Amino acid sequence: MKKHMLRGLQRFICSIMVFLLVVGQPVFASGTARTDSPYFNSLMDFIQDQYHGEVSEEELFEGAVRGMFDTLDRYSVFMDHEEKEEFYGSISGNFGGIGVTIQESDDFVVVTKVFSGSPAEKAGILQGDIIVEANGTNLVGASVNSVSGVIRGEAGTIVRLGILRSGNPEIQYVDVVREIVKINPVTYENRNGIGYIKVETFNSNTHEYFTEALEYFDKRGITNLVLDLRNNPGGEMIQAVSLASKFVPEGPITYLDFKSEMYVDVEYHSDLKEQKYKLAVLVNGNSASASEIVAGAIQDTGAGKLIGTKTFGKAKVQNAIPILTLEAYNKYREQYGIDTVNVYELRHYGINPDQDEIYGYAQMTLGLYYTPDGKMIEGTGITPDISVDDPEYIDGVDILDIERLSRTGTFEPGSKGSDIIDAKLILRLLGYDITELNINFDEEFESALKEYQSSKKIKPTGILDVKTQIFLNADLLELILKYDGQYAAAVKYLKS
Repeated sequence: MKKHMLRGLQRFICSIMVFLLVVGQPVFASGTARTDSPYFNSLMDFIQDQYHGEVSEEELFEGAVRGMFDTLDRYSVFMDHEEKEEFYGSISGNFGGIGVTIQESDDFVVVTKVFSGSPAEKAGILQGDIIVEANGTNLVGASVNSVSGVIRGEAGTIVRLGILRSGNPEIQYVDVVREIVKINPVTYENRNGIGYIKVETFNSNTHEYFTEALEYFDKRGITNLVLDLRNNPGGEMIQAVSLASKFVPEGPITYLDFKSEMYVDVEYHSDLKEQKYKLAVLVNGNSASASEIVAGAIQDTGAGKLIGTKTFGKAKVQNAIPILTLEAYNKYREQYGIDTVNVYELRHYGINPDQDEIYGYAQMTLGLYYTPDGKMIEGTGITPDISVDDPEYIDGVDILDIERLSRTGTFEPGSKGSDIIDAKLILRLLGYDITELNINFDEEFESALKEYQSSKKIKPTGILDVKTQIFLNADLLELILKYDGQYAAAVKYLKS
């Protein structure tokens, strides 16, 4: 990843992405090489004449362009084509790959999770498999980013993985057909008659998977819901509006106000005639942007209660505006008399520049959103209806970091996987002697498992089998009620 992208990603935390309707005038102008400004050109000459180093005119100009957007706000940045594709690929929730999460362990990269229905699952890849080779490339000692770069690729192509599996010293080779992998940002479960739904982010798949969660609860007659938006940094506005419309009664959800007359202001509304859920929404200081659209709409309309701590306070909206190269800018100005670098405006006039005429993308703050009651939360956030402090760390463990065990496999000494570290976290909170919080199935973990199994009157094998995972999941729910005061307050409200 380029250093500019790393700097830019800091600005994209808590970003809201919007689609724009173009109606009018240009927003800004720029270029890609020398300009008509004598002062700017003199600065470039000065640097090239006296700077003791190598730098081209193109590099100087790109630096100037990036610098202009750096001066705006922390959400605005210039992106070249590669950076734009990388960023939007990361937030869209869809990419060509095999459907696993991986983590570095010693000199290896280990599969810590296999997504249900993914190409990896179809090919027989298991949690804990060590990837040592891909398409003939040795990956021992490689970073997670390097391995991801080799494994990802165009849908329909094949990647041959060499893996080491616990108990087998020989490399096994598996051919996996890449597909478009959809990242599911929604997890849900029935917690003793209360529906719990956690939304990690608002990517392009949120509506689909959130609808699936509601259907699950509807079939079971569950109408008391906890919506967990804690640590959700935001994402696509339309996904947040879609989610809110499932709870907010008929009327406004949010108002979007652009500075430029070039873009049409938008009012999003809900068509919901009848509310069927009693709703508690968990928020904290990292609930931001699109999450705050949902939270603000629910609070203003009385669709539910917000529980937790004040939200982040981000009401700015962004979009990536394609801008012309200097050559294309001059070309269209001369041919049509249109003085703009904004490709969207050219399209308004029926002009569609070629891809090679686009210099880059201005990821820029274009407007603000307001809650249904017209509140502006930028810099202030939303105060919950029921204030409850964030959970404290217990013996170095954040209860919010623990996930339910998947119950998809059995783990033995020498195994690796995310289920192992979650089991370790649960055991530590239960008071067992666990010092190494990692993905490795070590002797310490085996000993603690045997002790735990004996306490549950099940055979003390020291193996993390499905039966043991079921017991640990039940204990996890009790730990959540004990240590997560925000969730406990939500349960109390729903039962009142």
